[in-house]
Amino acid sequence: MPDRSMFSRRSFLVKSAAGLTAMSAMRFSPADDAEATDDASPQDSQLIDCHLHINHFDRSIEDTIRHMDATGTTQAFVLPLETGEGGVTLHSETVLHSFINYPDRVIPFCQTDIRQPDVLERIRAYHLLGCRGIGEQKEHVPLKDKRVEAVIALCDELNWPITIHFQDGDNGYNQGIQEDLEPYLKRYKQVRIIGHAQSWWANISADVPEGDLYPTGPVKPGGLLDRLMGDYPNLYADLSAGSGFNALSRDEDFTGGFLERNRKQILFGSDCPCRDGEGENFKGMCYSTQLQKFLRRMISDEDALADVFANNALRALNGTT
Repeated sequence: MPDRSMFSRRSFLVKSAAGLTAMSAMRFSPADDAEATDDASPQDSQLIDCHLHINHFDRSIEDTIRHMDATGTTQAFVLPLETGEGGVTLHSETVLHSFINYPDRVIPFCQTDIRQPDVLERIRAYHLLGCRGIGEQKEHVPLKDKRVEAVIALCDELNWPITIHFQDGDNGYNQGIQEDLEPYLKRYKQVRIIGHAQSWWANISADVPEGDLYPTGPVKPGGLLDRLMGDYPNLYADLSAGSGFNALSRDEDFTGGFLERNRKQILFGSDCPCRDGEGENFKGMCYSTQLQKFLRRMISDEDALADVFANNALRALNGTT
C-alpha cells in the first residue's frame, strides 16, 4: 500500500515551492548578503544562533521566539531532525512553516534521512523552497559512508553549509572524524562544514581519551580542530550545547588563543531547549546566556566578538570569506 504520509509531504513541497522561493529571494538577496558580511562594519547588536531546534522539550515556535527575544538573539539557524534518532523529531516542513511566520528571525535548514533512496531529490526540493543549508546531519552511520559523501557533495554543488553531529562510539553519529573528515575537506571546497557535538569538541585537544565524550582538564596543543581550521577556511566550529561549553571552559588559558586563532571560523550557537532564556523548563540552565557571558569575558576585542556572534554565521551561510 502506498505511504500516504509520503504523498502528503511531497504535496506540501510542490504546493509551497513558488511562494517560499519568492520569499527567500527577497529575504536573502545577494546585495543584502554582501552588505551583511561587510567586515568593516560589524554589528555589535546582532546575535545569530547557529544551532536551534523548535521543539526541544515540546517547545512551540512561539516559545522558541520567546527564547530568542529573551537572549537577544536576532536570527537563528533552525535545524530539523527528521529521524528522531537523537531524541528530538523535527520535520523540515515545520521549520519552513516557522520561516513563513517569522521570516526575519528564522533561517531555515533542512534534514532528511540519508539512508532513504530519494534523499538527494528531497534536499533539492527543500533548496527550491528556501532552505539555506543542511543540518543537523545525525544518523547512525559512519562519516566515511558514501551516502554521507553524497549529501556533502550536493551541499558543495548548492554552495551550502552543512552542520554535522560528530559522536564516536557504537551508537554514535558520523563516527571517524579523525580519519575521515579531512578527505572531504580536500575534495569539496565550496561546502561549509560546521562541526558540532561531543567528538568534534573532544578533538580541541591533541590528547583525546578513548571513550570519553566530555574530557576535562588541560588541553594539549596541536589538536585536530586547530590543524584543520588552519588548513581549511570552509570548516567552522559550532559552540553549542554542553559539549561546546565544556571544551571552552576546561582550560581557559588555552581557550583564549584558540578563539583568537580561529576567530573567522567560530560560530555562536546554543542548542538550548529552554523557553525563556533563564532555564524555565531546563533546570534553571540556558546554554545561550551561559555562553554569551563566557565569550564576553574571554573576548575583549569588539570586532572579534562581532565575528563570533554574527559575522561568521553569515560567512558560513553565504560562502563568503
